[in-house]
Amino acid sequence: MDSTYLVEIRLSRTKWRIRKITHEIARNFGIGEFLELHPHVTLFGPLTLNEGVSSRQMLDAIARVAVSSDPVPFLIDGWEKRDGMHGCVIAFPVRASEPLRQLTRDIANVLSPLTTSQNAYDKEPDQKWFHVTIANRLGSGQASAVFSQLTGQVQNPGQEGVRKEKPGLLQKFLMGITREKPVRPIPPVLLDETGIRITVMREEAILAEYDLIEKRWVYGDHRHSTALWQKTLLQFRHHAGFEHQDPEHSHPDDVFLIADLHLGHANIIRYCSRPFLFSDSGEMDHVLIKNWNYTIGPKTRIYCLGDLRYGPVSEPAMQYRKRLRGDIIFIRGNHDDPDTGAVLFIETEYEGKKFLLIHDPADAPPSFDGWVIHGHHHNNDLRNYPFMNFTGRRVNVSAEVIGYKPVSLHEIVQRIKEREISGDTTPILFRYAGE
Repeated sequence: MDSTYLVEIRLSRTKWRIRKITHEIARNFGIGEFLELHPHVTLFGPLTLNEGVSSRQMLDAIARVAVSSDPVPFLIDGWEKRDGMHGCVIAFPVRASEPLRQLTRDIANVLSPLTTSQNAYDKEPDQKWFHVTIANRLGSGQASAVFSQLTGQVQNPGQEGVRKEKPGLLQKFLMGITREKPVRPIPPVLLDETGIRITVMREEAILAEYDLIEKRWVYGDHRHSTALWQKTLLQFRHHAGFEHQDPEHSHPDDVFLIADLHLGHANIIRYCSRPFLFSDSGEMDHVLIKNWNYTIGPKTRIYCLGDLRYGPVSEPAMQYRKRLRGDIIFIRGNHDDPDTGAVLFIETEYEGKKFLLIHDPADAPPSFDGWVIHGHHHNNDLRNYPFMNFTGRRVNVSAEVIGYKPVSLHEIVQRIKEREISGDTTPILFRYAGE
C-alpha cells in the first residue's frame, strides 16, 4: 500500500496553550478518542505520490518554493464547525496572512503534478479552509452538541449562521451534561502564531521539517525541548525583532513604558506563548533585560507598570532593578511586593494627551477621561485588551503585546492622533507584525 503524506505547519509558541484547551474540551465533552494530538495547520494533503515519484523528489519540490518564504504569521481566532472528509470537524479557525496563503499556493503548484491529494481544497488553494483541528470524525449530532456548548449557540442545519438556543435532551445525553454538573464555558481564543518550519508527515511519523529561517531540511529530532529548537527560537526572535542585537539610541526627551516582564518566571513562557525554551527562564531574563538596556539610556524616563518578577526561584526585585538602566518609576502590580517603593498609579500629560498609568485597568477611576495605559492582561484577552483599543481608550503594554521591548509614549500618541484624523477605531492587536 502506498504511504500517505501530509504537508503542514505545526504550532510552535502556542502549542502548549492550544493543547491545554483541546484537552480541557476532551474532558468536558468526553471526546478524547476524536482529539487531534498534534495541533497543526494543513498546507497540502493528505496525499500519495504518483507512480515513479520518490519522497525525495517531493521534498525537493517543497524546498524550491519554501526557500523564498520567511516564517509565516497567522492568528488563531475563535471556534468553527464544518463537515470534513470523514465526519464533522470542530476547530480553531485560522486568520491566514498573505505570506501563509502564498506559501500554500506555491506548494500546491509544485506538488499537484507529483502527487494525488485527497483534499479538495488543494485544487483551489485560494479557497482553502485554514484551521487547527480540535476533534474530527465526529457524528453530526455530537459535533453540534459540543459546538453549542463551546459557543452558547446551535448551528442551524444547512446554514452558515448560528442562533442562541438551550441544549435539548439529545444534546445533554450526548455530552453527559446534567443539571448538577454544568460544563464550564471556555472563552474563544485569539492568539498570534508564526509558522517557523514546514513539517512533512509520512503516515504517523515526521519525515522531515523545512526550517524557513535556516532554509534547510531538518531530520531526526524534532522535539521542542532541545538545544536545536532553542537555536531555532533564537533565530526567530532575531527575525521577528523580539531580541535586540544592537543598542538603539532613543531621544533623550522620550518616555517609555513596559509591563509584566515576569523575570524569573519559567511558567510564563508556556502561559503566554513566549518565544523561549520552556525550561529556561534565564535565557528569557537575559533577553528582556538586554532589550530594556539597548532601548533605554542612563537618564531616559521609563515606567514599569507592574509584575517585574514572579515565582519562588526568581531573584529579589532589587537585584533585577540593579541590572536595568534609566530613570525608572515602578508602578505596583498584583505580583509585586508592597514594600518595594512602587506607586499604585500615575496621572500624566504628554504631547497634549492625558494618561493614567496603572497595572490593572479595572482599578482605573471611572471618572478618568483620558487614556489608560496598563498591563496585567498579557496576551490572554486580546479581544478586550489589545495593544491599542481606540473605543475604550486603553493601551496594553504587557511585554508580549509590544514585542518584548519598551514602547515609547511618543509612538503611542502619534498612533492616537493618526486615528483621530482617519476616524478608524479598529483595534491594533500588537505593536509588531503579528497579525
